Amino acid sequence: MSTKRRVTSCLIAILLAALTAMLHAADEKTIELAKKEGRVSFYTSMGADESKVVADAFQAKYPAIRVEITRLGSEKLLQRIITESRAGSHLFDAVTNSGMEIHLLGKMKLLARHIPPEFSSFLPDSRDATFGWADMYSNLRLVAFNTRMVPKDKIPRRYEDLTEPIWKGQIGFPEGQFSWFATMLKVMGEEPGRTFFQGLARQNLHYRNSQVLVTQFVAAGEFSLGFVYDTQVLRFKKRGAPLDIAPMPFITKNIHPLALAAQAPRPNAGKVFIDYVLSKEGQMLIKNMGRVISRSDMPQEDFARTKIIPEDPAIADRITAVIEEYKRYLH
Repeated sequence: MSTKRRVTSCLIAILLAALTAMLHAADEKTIELAKKEGRVSFYTSMGADESKVVADAFQAKYPAIRVEITRLGSEKLLQRIITESRAGSHLFDAVTNSGMEIHLLGKMKLLARHIPPEFSSFLPDSRDATFGWADMYSNLRLVAFNTRMVPKDKIPRRYEDLTEPIWKGQIGFPEGQFSWFATMLKVMGEEPGRTFFQGLARQNLHYRNSQVLVTQFVAAGEFSLGFVYDTQVLRFKKRGAPLDIAPMPFITKNIHPLALAAQAPRPNAGKVFIDYVLSKEGQMLIKNMGRVISRSDMPQEDFARTKIIPEDPAIADRITAVIEEYKRYLH
């Protein structure tokens, strides 16, 4: 190596070391300020038990920072934040919700920009450079079937198979699947997609207000098939339920970004909490709970061979038109 190249390499190494030291010092300063703030308010649509596991792990690492959890369903959580903001109340520091809800909060200027240290480890379709949010966990939308009621040679392998006469009155469906609907139309193509939904609409679907209820009814044999979330199928199977997943050509992913509040009363505690949850340690914890994560350096073995299509949070920008079309086919 020439002397010039050697000098250049040394300078680059010195600059990188200096930058690393500066970032480490900045992180330490944020942690110290967070300890003085003493608590972090976490608004979430994640299950109560799982949220507590995450909070307990964070508090074990940072005993001086207490986690206060507010847990609501996606839409109710969005409305609560909007209502509080209009009233001039700024109560939360960090929030996770479905992708569309987080997108809307960003457009309403209710999120601050914070880039976590491990931001680049997340898949490009599961992070946002504008606000720095990244996917805390994802729900995969699957078609599950009751193994006692569906013969092996009748297991659906394409979404179009669900429109066959044999499944009339045998499919459970959760209400309000707007993001999934828009994504299906995009992936299948507008005309083939509409043909599929026309056929599905004729199947006398059993509507329920959540995926977990659909899962329960499929497991109990009330109907043969159902549109559900991956985590629920895995949990029911562990309890011995006769459930399995139909091998569709693709499934969609509903991300749940974790973001910092624009008017966070304890911004440093919010940043430290976000950085921990999105770190490799935090994501491994969430993965071990059976959740799907979106880090490129942590493969999800259970779905390695499955084509996963992310649902675009920006669907929220045209949600009124999406809902209007959705209601032509589904309740």
